[in-house]
Amino acid sequence: MSFYYWRTVFSPDSVETKTLRENAVQKLYVRYFDVDWPPPDTTPAPVAPVHFETAPPVDTIIPVVYFRNRVFERLTPSTLPGFTAHVLALVRQISESHRLHPRAIQFDCDWTQRTKDNYFSFLRTYRSLSGNDVSCTIRLHQVKYPERTGIPPVDHGILMYYNMGNIDASGGSSIYEKNIAHRYTPSLRSYPLSLDIALPVFSWALLVRDGKVVQLLDKMSGNLFEKDTAFTRISQNWYSAKQGCFKSGYYFRAGDNVKVESVAAGDLLDIVEDVNRYSNHRIRNLIFFDLDRQNLQLYDKDIFKEILAHTD
Repeated sequence: MSFYYWRTVFSPDSVETKTLRENAVQKLYVRYFDVDWPPPDTTPAPVAPVHFETAPPVDTIIPVVYFRNRVFERLTPSTLPGFTAHVLALVRQISESHRLHPRAIQFDCDWTQRTKDNYFSFLRTYRSLSGNDVSCTIRLHQVKYPERTGIPPVDHGILMYYNMGNIDASGGSSIYEKNIAHRYTPSLRSYPLSLDIALPVFSWALLVRDGKVVQLLDKMSGNLFEKDTAFTRISQNWYSAKQGCFKSGYYFRAGDNVKVESVAAGDLLDIVEDVNRYSNHRIRNLIFFDLDRQNLQLYDKDIFKEILAHTD
């Protein structure tokens, strides 16, 4: 069992460190940096490299690098080797500056048919240059349609079991929908890569104005709105602003509605059972997204042990 750490400053607080200790977690997947190619830039660039303020309270750190898909849309076969070398150099620089010695790396990119050749070439080259164990994230649609999306040339994959619904003002959830997931999980039977499973233990909210989603509000839970007199609950996970106000850095107009989304503990157990039912390989490793005090407070403290027990 492991966690993602997805902040630009690495400094787990007492609640987060206690969760690691109580669950005997010895591995963290740490976001090192993003890579983007925003117009009108002529080259891709790293975004917000992580800074370690404290030493990791675990034995193993696995760097994670996230790529915007447009990076691989614009790279060419001639520029890929140099780009790959630059990514490797920055990963090593961050690791060495904090006395870390990772032997593996994970890449996160929702590649498409248009970008798979460049992305897969990057993965092969990085693996060859670094000598590291290389893994990458895989979405459900990539598992169901491997003949279109291809099988990435990595040592194993990480199935991202979330962000599968539409971000809209309907009654569904954009994080996890069982009916949507069940359209894809039978395809696990024939998928050739062994997989880790990334599970969602986060919440966010959708700001709905005049029936349309105008903003996604990160790390917002129902508890924040329940205790705020500027909001009133209109249904189980919906709230309405009674007046114009600021909250957690976001501005709300009077009459704005807020749809809070998260994944219930029971749904997390169902996910593990579904994956075990359909997969040719038992779950290698569970990785929870992500280690954050606000996320941890959404669940009973024994939830992670309970979920782990369902993988046996």
